[in-house]
Amino acid sequence: KTPNNELSQKLYIISIVPSANKKSLLCCIEKDLVGDIPEARYGHSMNVVHSRGKTAVVLFGGRSYIPLNQRTTEKWNSVTDCQPFVYLIDLQFGCSTAYTIKEIQDGLCFHISVSRNDTVYIIGGHTLESNIRSPNIYKIKVDLLLGSPAITCTVLQSRLSVSSAIVTHTCPDEFL
Repeated sequence: KTPNNELSQKLYIISIVPSANKKSLLCCIEKDLVGDIPEARYGHSMNVVHSRGKTAVVLFGGRSYIPLNQRTTEKWNSVTDCQPFVYLIDLQFGCSTAYTIKEIQDGLCFHISVSRNDTVYIIGGHTLESNIRSPNIYKIKVDLLLGSPAITCTVLQSRLSVSSAIVTHTCPDEFL
């Protein structure tokens, strides 16, 4: 948050750095983004993808506060679902590009996401507008082509409706 208690639009990259005394230190780098800058949000996901020897971050979903110029006294702290854009962020240069994917119509928040190599799986989530939890799994494949990355999406049907869960890697090919 900023000193005015607003959500920050900066990207914070936190890494673990080994030190000489066998303790690890947390290092935080604050990065300004250029290009299509995602609005400040919470309840979103960020996943690292690897393709063609390159690395990028996929940001999706979440909620944000209604912009200051649209707030009224009654709705000062109101929130809204973020637009259903998939952002691809180059961490080296801080370039951010928003992609519209026809298969994703809602900016889901509090979903689960996991990534493996060049693919992000988005599972479940919730929308304020329809007040439903999505039963879909979105398989987002990222191809980091030189100059113009390509993003494709496949919708996998599921009977599982999830929000606000935690997923962890248990081994190279399994998640729990």
